[in-house]
Amino acid sequence: MRKFDDSAQLLLLAAFAIGSTLVISTILLSNIIYASNMASESTSDISNYEISNIAQMADEATRAAYYNATNNRTVPINESVFTQYMDSYATEASALYAFQGYSFSFDNSTLSDAYFTENGLYEGNPEWVLVKNISQTNKFMIDLTNTSKLGDASNAYEVRAINQSGTSIWFMKVYNDSSNITITVPGQTYSKTGSNIYLNITGNEINGGASDFNFGASTASDIYKIKFVNSSNAMGYYSISGGLADGDTFVEERYKVVNATISVASSNNKINVSIPITVP
Repeated sequence: MRKFDDSAQLLLLAAFAIGSTLVISTILLSNIIYASNMASESTSDISNYEISNIAQMADEATRAAYYNATNNRTVPINESVFTQYMDSYATEASALYAFQGYSFSFDNSTLSDAYFTENGLYEGNPEWVLVKNISQTNKFMIDLTNTSKLGDASNAYEVRAINQSGTSIWFMKVYNDSSNITITVPGQTYSKTGSNIYLNITGNEINGGASDFNFGASTASDIYKIKFVNSSNAMGYYSISGGLADGDTFVEERYKVVNATISVASSNNKINVSIPITVP
């Protein structure tokens, strides 16, 4: 019985020693992490997270201002209502960050016609995928509001439908041949004049007149994506909606772009960020 008691006591002492070691190790590790974080914050008190949060706030405020100025419709837009909304946002955001010890300024440029690049600016990515995994497109329209931006045949703005094996199942090319605007789709070529060309791809219309884009028949039996190529040569408004392969619906559209500049300063550093925001 004595040997059993001695063994039990030894086990308890061993357990206590191990537990104490773990506690001490945890405290030391916590102190190391805390010291490391403090050193990091002392060199850069405006974190990447904070910049990301500011960018998200600006994006949401711009979109809210747009919808408020259009009554949830694309056009017409009330520019003064949009500006007032964004001015109010800048004032409220400045007050919010002042409580945190930051100086915040928001310089909001006016709404401009957007290029069809990924971020809406001329220098944005000109070759990008608009929507993936489409099973059905219900509406697809493109309004080229400034055809003078179009390139020639060798640098045409292109829209491609590409299936999951990477094969192009439909395409459209739009370019300026120096006297007319040429629109080419499989089996058809159209020639139009004017500074504004409206293409209703699913409705088979160009500027309200009948055409045959053959988009629905070409894409009916595939799961596909829509890709823009040479999109820095196209400017205006696009809208596409339909269903995805997983059963969800989608809506992608763009009407305008704002290139906002945000400045945040603390006692240690200052950061300026330029953020292109597209609407709607």
